[in-house]
Amino acid sequence: MTIRITAMIMTIFAATFLGGYVQKAQAIEPITKTDVVKTVYKVENLVRIADNVVIMFDSSGSMGEPFGDSGMTKLQAAKRLLKQRTDAFPGEYSELNVGLYSYTPSANTTANAANAEIYKMQPFNKAGFHAAVDLLPEEASGPTLMVSGMRRLAKVMDTLSGRTVVFLFTDGSHSDAGATESPLDLAKQIAQKHDVDFKIVSTTDIKTNLEMMEVVASINEASTVTPLEWVINRPEVFTGAVFALEENYVITATTRDKVVGFKLDHIEFGFDKSDIDIDFAMELDTVVEILNQNPESYIVLAGHTDNKGAEEYNLTLSHQRVEAVASYLVTEFNIDSSRIAAFWYGEAAPVASNDTEEGRQQNRRVVGFIAGVN
Repeated sequence: MTIRITAMIMTIFAATFLGGYVQKAQAIEPITKTDVVKTVYKVENLVRIADNVVIMFDSSGSMGEPFGDSGMTKLQAAKRLLKQRTDAFPGEYSELNVGLYSYTPSANTTANAANAEIYKMQPFNKAGFHAAVDLLPEEASGPTLMVSGMRRLAKVMDTLSGRTVVFLFTDGSHSDAGATESPLDLAKQIAQKHDVDFKIVSTTDIKTNLEMMEVVASINEASTVTPLEWVINRPEVFTGAVFALEENYVITATTRDKVVGFKLDHIEFGFDKSDIDIDFAMELDTVVEILNQNPESYIVLAGHTDNKGAEEYNLTLSHQRVEAVASYLVTEFNIDSSRIAAFWYGEAAPVASNDTEEGRQQNRRVVGFIAGVN
């Protein structure tokens, strides 16, 4: 079924930026920013898709490994991540409950060792949350009590209502001596009882551990596994789990009047369809040219549906749509899959009324943002 680019927008970008590049399509909008700001989102303009965020943090010995060439350990990088990403939130955000828990006993933290409750579930308060992050240890040590952590998570979930996103930092191993249940079994029990998305942040490249994480993520359509490097280096991976990445997306600049990214205006799909019409290869050619001429850049894709059909089915359909675009970039243009971040939101973030066919057509879409442009 045909997809189409709906909006014809302004000039792609200056020829000097890409060495004489000539405008070939009208589907890409340059994103510029004249003010130097810290964050990457205007949260007040985004659609919140979660009621609660629970962060299960790992500070065990494996988190003491170096994080690339940053000069930090994985633990230190993860702590910085929690502050940087939540820095985009308002100072006080009563519409979102947030909690931070550790499942790694350590003598280096002043948090309550009995329940590892670093920041009790409560309406988000930036200053309070950042102070809680500081309570996490600076040095990695101790065992990974994943089973105990999942049991604690189950108790926390019983106090919550609405949709919950669980960020689970893990290397895929656990050290619960004598445990009769596995982390996977406990995760399944939680998912059967609650509306929960597991966003697993992987801190390892061990194949068998990654396979276990993928099994946990397969519990439901919305759960995923993402490397720690992606979560840290690509802000959208964290924020996109809590807010729908849509037309109000903003990329910040480091200098004034500089092109810092590009927006691919949304691609629309036919009813109950996820296949791509080859006629629109020219628009995707433009995307590929920008990616190829900016080696450090990457594209963020977000899939959506109208509200016809069951919610879970629409979530799957939006996943299929965004994967169709991602797969097309990989197979037809040889874009490395590591440069594509994909999200899918089902019917959660409409841009038009679902009461009319025209509005529903606009809502059956995939949008894209090219970030990391230098």
